[in-house]
Amino acid sequence: MFGAFGRGSRRRGLAAAATVLAATAVAVAVAGRGCEVSAPGPAAAVRDFAQASAAGDRRAIFELLSPQTQARLEEQARRATSQAGSAVRYEALDLISLCTGEDCVAQRQFVVKEQAGDEAVVEIVYASGERAQLGLVRVSGRWRVDLTGYGAGL
Repeated sequence: MFGAFGRGSRRRGLAAAATVLAATAVAVAVAGRGCEVSAPGPAAAVRDFAQASAAGDRRAIFELLSPQTQARLEEQARRATSQAGSAVRYEALDLISLCTGEDCVAQRQFVVKEQAGDEAVVEIVYASGERAQLGLVRVSGRWRVDLTGYGAGL
């Protein structure tokens, strides 16, 4: 009546099926929670910004800038091209300075000093002890470095 495997095999099969069902339920619950992970915070955005600078990746740096900062760089590139008599065409990426020196690759800490709504300030603490602060804004749920006030008098 129980086939070639007998009664014990049927119980083991049911136990195995119950285990697989329980494991599947746990996996679905964990995967469901994984979908709710929040976006990285402002410190992570500054860390990515510093890593892109140390790697010489101007495109990644540009993508991590706020739309206002991107627009400002594009306007400054147009102005620089105009002043050069159009002999040289500048792009926004040409105006991005890269981090050089030991502090670029040395261990750094990124500390959120202020955060209110969609604005934040992150302090970078370099291995040398020097400190710098960057302002950030949240745009469409992602933190972007905002340098609109930097060099405004230039």
